[in-house]
Amino acid sequence: MRTRARSERGSASVWAVLVTAGAFTLLLGLVVDGGRVIDSRLASTRTAAQAARSGADALSAASVRNGKDEIAVATAINRAEKYLRDAGVTGFARVVGPTVTVTVTGRSTTVILSVIGIKSFPIEETQSAEAINQGAQP
Repeated sequence: MRTRARSERGSASVWAVLVTAGAFTLLLGLVVDGGRVIDSRLASTRTAAQAARSGADALSAASVRNGKDEIAVATAINRAEKYLRDAGVTGFARVVGPTVTVTVTGRSTTVILSVIGIKSFPIEETQSAEAINQGAQP
């Protein structure tokens, strides 16, 4: 009995198309979703910096009277975190000495890479600002 041999003609073309399509999707995802991550990180950095500046402007009334220009810690944290809420982002603020530090957290969702299971990238940006005191003025 004679067995029929299966022809494998053209099977290499199918593999080449699949590998090329997969590589193209991955590269397109890195470009598109990578750009979105960079934009999200820049926006988070700007928001954190502005929130820190807002908090650093909260000088305590007693320090203004005695000339020490110290930050009212609770007011600074409240101002910075209110700025974050108003901007529609999540994060937190802390005060150490004359410095207000704000950290913005979030996620950048993907458009192309979600096809291969990568749904988002984490974002965490931190910025600080110091209170302006008499010694800092020209």
